[in-house]
Amino acid sequence: MRPRTSTSGFILNSRDPSSFVSLLDKFVMTIMVTILICSLGCRPSDTWQIIDSRLEVSENPDSENQGTLTITFDRPMKLLESSSTGITFTHPGLDSATYRVESGDRPHEWKVILLSGFDSFLPRGEKPDGSRTRLEVDLDRLPISPDLNDQGKRKSGLTAITPSPVKPALLVGARWIDSDGSSTVNQEDLLVLEWDRQVETGIDRHPPGEAFNGPNDLLRLPVTGDRLGSPEMPSRWIASGPSLESSLILGSSPVLTIDGEVDPSRYKYEGSSSGIILDATTILPSEKLKSSRGAGVASPWVIDIEGECDPWNPTPLPPGLPALEGASLTPLSGGKFLLAGGRTLGPTRSSRIMAEAWIIDSRGQHSGPIAMNHPRKGHTASVLPGPDTLSGTEDDIIVLIGGWDGTSVRNDAEALVTDSTSPRFLPLQINGNLTPRFEHNAHVIASADEIVLVGGRLEGELNGVIEVVALDTRSMAESDSVPARAFQVGELAYPRHQHSSILFEDSEDPLLFVYGGYGGSLGAPYVKFTAEYCRVLSSPEGFRLRRSTRSLRRLKLNPDSTLPGPRRGLKMISGLDSGLADNMALLVAGTRKEPTPDPFSPHQTASCRTAFLLNLKDNGRGYLFLEWIPAGRLVQETLQPGIARLPGGRILVVGGRDHGGLPSTEASIFDPVTGELEKVCRSLGHAPWQSTLVQQASSTWGGAFILGIDTQSMQSRGILFEASR
Repeated sequence: MRPRTSTSGFILNSRDPSSFVSLLDKFVMTIMVTILICSLGCRPSDTWQIIDSRLEVSENPDSENQGTLTITFDRPMKLLESSSTGITFTHPGLDSATYRVESGDRPHEWKVILLSGFDSFLPRGEKPDGSRTRLEVDLDRLPISPDLNDQGKRKSGLTAITPSPVKPALLVGARWIDSDGSSTVNQEDLLVLEWDRQVETGIDRHPPGEAFNGPNDLLRLPVTGDRLGSPEMPSRWIASGPSLESSLILGSSPVLTIDGEVDPSRYKYEGSSSGIILDATTILPSEKLKSSRGAGVASPWVIDIEGECDPWNPTPLPPGLPALEGASLTPLSGGKFLLAGGRTLGPTRSSRIMAEAWIIDSRGQHSGPIAMNHPRKGHTASVLPGPDTLSGTEDDIIVLIGGWDGTSVRNDAEALVTDSTSPRFLPLQINGNLTPRFEHNAHVIASADEIVLVGGRLEGELNGVIEVVALDTRSMAESDSVPARAFQVGELAYPRHQHSSILFEDSEDPLLFVYGGYGGSLGAPYVKFTAEYCRVLSSPEGFRLRRSTRSLRRLKLNPDSTLPGPRRGLKMISGLDSGLADNMALLVAGTRKEPTPDPFSPHQTASCRTAFLLNLKDNGRGYLFLEWIPAGRLVQETLQPGIARLPGGRILVVGGRDHGGLPSTEASIFDPVTGELEKVCRSLGHAPWQSTLVQQASSTWGGAFILGIDTQSMQSRGILFEASR
């Protein structure tokens, strides 16, 4: 007979009544065990414990604390307020240490701020014997939450303190310091690297303050052309103990642009704002420098190189002075300038040629307008000694020659005379024929009161006649004119304009040198001013001006005399304080681009950014040897910039136009010590100068005066470049 099965699943044996009793016992036992387990599991435990105690040392020496201990519990442990008691340490040197316990960032954490007295305990939380320090938490000495008062366990027991993983020091800043006050980045300037943690720089091998050849391969400069020094003389590190800054002394011919912010999209463009980065990351830090805790250094991104530099300052101009193009700017005694002639520019198409002049005073004591005899634009202004025969005095005479008056090219001249009366212009009574010209060059032979005229334009031709105007300043007293004589001394083989020329009074017969410009030779001395007859020239020409016979002696030149190549709109300046030779000059700027595009001419890809030092050596037998020495490069190709001498024999090259005709805001300084162009630390590309077109530049006390035009408002602007060196 089959046993019956209940609906609960138990098998019942109808023949054995005791089976009901055993099943009941098992059921009751199961229920009791379940109740016991549930009751034990739901009852809170009083055996709280510390899971971790981690030490993090403060890296900032100016911090209000020495470090932080983060204590992590196995459950929320709420503090009602901060406390300065309740924590004990096994380290023997912490008897007088002070700290502050406060709630952490999470409910399970406490922060122990190490205020003072923990010097022997830091940086790794070790005891003198090298073993790890332990701590203990006493709840009875802490302002804990009331719900923790029921805890049967009042002390945590000793827990070892674990130092936090050591992080590398991160590069967070870079700062250039102009050590010599030159307003340019050059040798012996400082580059200061800023860290988020203290870093030791060579102190293990060098005494503090010593310069040494350190890990220069650690540094990377992403902008093309940037460098901290040369292979022959690289940058050097300065040894120092733990510090948030490391310093380098820049080597020879450094190239950095401390202007604007570093832009990753312009890394491949030379002259862009400089940045710096380490050859190390936070994942793979470099051990070539180490932090005070023994970690390496790293940089997560490119850091902009900053620096304090702003040598440009506004200077007042005479009220009502219009924006002028083609005016002359001539330095006078006492830090003043004569601004004469020019063509007015304005928001409308109307313009006129000025027959007025102003005396500009950087202190604001201006004079003018002073009436000129004729309107002029593109003329020259030359300074001759006055009756006292001394240059640079108040009675100097400024002679204006040639120019365009709006209808024709002029062949006359006038002179500004400053004597007991108010400044006035007197005409030159010229004995002889003076050819008309404008956009020409003029050179003074101070010992003879003579002015040499070179190149320039007629209305539709180029003037290749070289002439001399000789003034008789001794016969001008109480006269309404200045006696003068004009005579032709020779001709250019290549009549030209937008050229450059220099004259050296190195002997009784001065040396005249001409280079570059736009012109040609077919039809000389008067060449048609058209693209068919003219081109951008190199075509150097050298002469000796024979004063006894009033003639020129043409000099032969060496075959490589055209090294700088064809260029127009260039500048040459002599009188360099180079210490190499007397007959030296700086050639800078210019462009090979034709003034009138010719679709049939080959495209010129070569740039005229490179400057050259020119050393002229005359062997005395009719041969002139030209030695061209590269002297660095401009930031961009520029034509007709302003150029002025600065203190210390330096030369400022500023503004002008790029080869596309747009205003250039860049500025560079030629340093005769290094023999190279150095970029000015801050360009004119910042407010309020960003729309300035530089017209002229001239030397003044402690710097240079710059006359420009605001191309937005079409107003004249005066800028003073202050050279602190």
